[in-house]
Order: sequence, then C-alpha cells, then structure tokens
Amino acid sequence: MSLVSPEDYATLPIELGERFVAFEEICRRSMHASIGPDTTPEEYQMVRLEYMAEVSAAAQVCRVEDLKFPWGFDNPIEGFQTFILTATAIATGLRLQGAGQAAPLTVRLANRTRGKIEQQIAKLRDIIINSDLPERQRKGLLDKLNDLSVELSQPRIRLGNVMAVLAIVSATLVGTTSFLADGPTAIATITSLLGTDKIAEDAETERLGPPPAPKALPPKPRALPAPDFGHRQDFGQRQKGRELDDEIPF
Repeated sequence: MSLVSPEDYATLPIELGERFVAFEEICRRSMHASIGPDTTPEEYQMVRLEYMAEVSAAAQVCRVEDLKFPWGFDNPIEGFQTFILTATAIATGLRLQGAGQAAPLTVRLANRTRGKIEQQIAKLRDIIINSDLPERQRKGLLDKLNDLSVELSQPRIRLGNVMAVLAIVSATLVGTTSFLADGPTAIATITSLLGTDKIAEDAETERLGPPPAPKALPPKPRALPAPDFGHRQDFGQRQKGRELDDEIPF
C-alpha cells in the first residue's frame, strides 16, 4: 500500500525541489502514522522499505542526487538510518534555498480576504448542492471546493491551484440556471480578491527592494617587519666595546 494517496499527489508543488520536499514529508508522516504498539517487526520493516522505495523514486523523478535505495546492503533495512538521515539533509537544504523567497505565483492573503473568499466558496457550494447535476458530479465539485478551502488555510496560496478549481467548477456548472444567476459573480469576486492582495504584495516587495548586501570585511592590517636580531646583536657588541674602552685607564 502506497504511503501517498491520489489526493496527496494532486497537491504536490510544480517546482521539482519543492515537490520532492513535500513528497518526502508526506511519506515520512504516513510511515510514522502506520507504526503503532501493535505493529509487528515484519510490518515495521515493510513500511520502512516502502518509505525508502517511494522517496528514492521521487528523488530520481525530481532530479535529486545522492539519494538511492540501499541496494548495496545484504539487508536494505540496515541502510535505513543512513537513507532517512540523507533524505532529511537534502530536504533541509532545499527548504533553506527557498526560505524567504516568495514564489511568483503565490500570495499571502490578509485574514479579511480569506474570510471574504470563504463566503464566496459557500455560495458556490450552495449552487452545487441545489443543482440538477448527477450525484457523482456534485460530489466531485464539492470535493474540489473542500480542496480550495484547504488551500486557503496555507500560509501562501498557490494561485494556479485556485484558478484550476474555479475553472473546473465553472466549466461543469456553466449550463445550470442557478450557476448563471450567482456563480459567475462568486468566481469573479474570488479572482478579484486574490488579484488585489497579489498586486499589493508585489508593490510592497518592490518598495522594500532587495535585502541589503553584507558589508565587506575591513582589509587585513599590514604585517609589521620582522625584527632584525642581527642588527641588535651588532649594536650590543659595539655598546659593550665602548664600555670596555671607558674602563681602560690609558
């Protein structure tokens, strides 16, 4: 049984590095959730093998190097600790590379904006429930709106995901009377709210400008010339010679 559900696959980011980080995190979380007090040693080994198999496959697809399934061991379980530590290090590095960088197709929404969008999602949900669509289509669209609510709970909203859901809802409901009455307004309101916050965020980013460059270190002080011990020795010998001359009475 896979550690990653079809719904999880649908939420993975587009960028390969971010996709690997998200995939590995899902696999790790599912692996730990599968292990409990009643887990047998055989089941424990199997879920760890499943984790390594899926994460190593994801690493290959996402072009992440230096993370291979431990085939070189007589028992791959012996390589589990090395594998999971390597996966942790790679995921940490990828997270640090993206830290503080806002993806161009994401936006951080104000709490007020989130509330307004949820109101429009509620209107779309009522339209779907009261539509004459088959039950299967209604359930599918309601699941899409649930995914949209989950997306809104994230720190940064992926605009592509939101627009994809809205496009599916619009295309499916376009022929229904209830949608023509309220649906286009709800979708237009959502896109307008997203656009307003995105424009404001981009303007603020441009106003602040790039982070200041670190100051250059001051130049290293010039080294003093080495003392001339030979000169000091000559000086001492001449001084001693003068003292001996003073002692001679003639």
